[in-house]
Amino acid sequence: MANRFRNERIEIKLTNEEKEVFEKKMKLANCKTMSHFLRKCVLEKEIYVVRFRTI
Repeated sequence: MANRFRNERIEIKLTNEEKEVFEKKMKLANCKTMSHFLRKCVLEKEIYVVRFRTI
């Protein structure tokens, strides 16, 4: 992997339920690979911080 453009690797562990949700959302986003889906989520989407007041 030394000559690849993307040479850094990330590993995550999921439960079966989390993996099902992950795969469902990946299909909804029309992504064929996990790498494409994660890059799309991280690099193309805005992150919103919603502050809730304490009750």
